[in-house]
Amino acid sequence: MDIKMTSKPANFALASLLMASLYAMPTLAQESADITVYDDGSKPPFTLLLGSGNNWSVNVWGDETTSHNSEAIVVRLLEENGREIVQAQWNGGLAQIYWLQSIASNMKELSDSGAALSVVARIDSRPKKSVELKMDCGYPCGGALNMTRLFKAVPEGQWFRMSFKLGCFEEAGANMANIFAPLVIMTKNDFEMSVSEVRILENPPPESLVDCG
Repeated sequence: MDIKMTSKPANFALASLLMASLYAMPTLAQESADITVYDDGSKPPFTLLLGSGNNWSVNVWGDETTSHNSEAIVVRLLEENGREIVQAQWNGGLAQIYWLQSIASNMKELSDSGAALSVVARIDSRPKKSVELKMDCGYPCGGALNMTRLFKAVPEGQWFRMSFKLGCFEEAGANMANIFAPLVIMTKNDFEMSVSEVRILENPPPESLVDCG
């Protein structure tokens, strides 16, 4: 898994439009082209892992999982309003969480059609350093977007949806025909966030879209 930090900025002009309560949002009707990565649990073929310098491939299971031989990152599977959510706590040092599949997906057609990576998240504690969202296409291939400004701007403790056109990750270097991990979240200092949903949506809610800059 490539862990190189990049500096490609994202445009956060729409940040104020992203704020919405998770439980106030209508359920999205999933179309045949959509891909569910995480929604009340990880969906096959995707598996949730965490990684740090001691081990970049640790399976997340049970109530709490920590990075190998350290607590650089702690991931908790919690129940909230009857749904499973993922809460990740970074405690210094480069670390990441990511959803991985063993066989790569070809998302090139989805990218060309304007589909987006859509994530419902909550910032529990604002980041101290740069935070990136990345799509991984096998080391050293990947495309990352810098989320630091957005994650520092949104109110803590409030669920919101953010959607990024797959083309943003393609422009940043991802090979959309060979995606192993559709979402990697990485930082190298104190930060805490929760995730309740990860999807690839052919028609993401327009108000949730963030320009890739």
